[in-house]
Amino acid sequence: MTYTARRIAGLLDEELPWLSVRAADRVPGPDWISCAELVQSQQAGADPTAAWRAALAREYGQQYGVEPPVQVAAMFVLMWYVGVPALVAGLSGALTGVSPDVSPAALAFRRHPTQHFPTEVALLSDRVIPLEVAAVQLEEHTRAFLETFRPEVKLSSRQRYGAAEDELRRAIQTPEEAEFAKETASAFGIDLGQQVRTSCCFFYALPGVTPCGGCPRIC
Repeated sequence: MTYTARRIAGLLDEELPWLSVRAADRVPGPDWISCAELVQSQQAGADPTAAWRAALAREYGQQYGVEPPVQVAAMFVLMWYVGVPALVAGLSGALTGVSPDVSPAALAFRRHPTQHFPTEVALLSDRVIPLEVAAVQLEEHTRAFLETFRPEVKLSSRQRYGAAEDELRRAIQTPEEAEFAKETASAFGIDLGQQVRTSCCFFYALPGVTPCGGCPRIC
């Protein structure tokens, strides 16, 4: 079966109720975040996710009545960013056996206005690529972000890269019917049998919150 980026966008859009996916020939609007621009900004020494982290920290502060530890917003923004290319590649691969282009120039997203996670994604390239090519693109995209992400708190390499791996594993496992899940996991070097997450989101640090299921701190 032949897939286009637009067709894959439609499949992804139908798969998750909280995420809208579209194909577009440019970044859809001024409130959208270009992955290419964000990564380039970080590589130039800037901190383009500072406002994102601050907005999330304010939201958690209002919800829990405390000033949240810096690592909470830092880790969630990290997971949410790497989750964009991971979700596109992993979910597409599991459903179709191919992937859209997931390089930074090929993706943009828009955040939820109050909860701040990516809720809309735009595929900016018409390219549909083999899983092996997507795996290289995803690794390069993820590394470019993680190596330049400096959120004013120390996050270990295990935390950073473990989060990217965890998000990719979750994406591959998302579809109830995933004909190409094993093939996709193999191409991306993911162990689908792993039950415990490699990374921790630090959500437990907020008042009254217990560790998530599969948290490495309790498993």
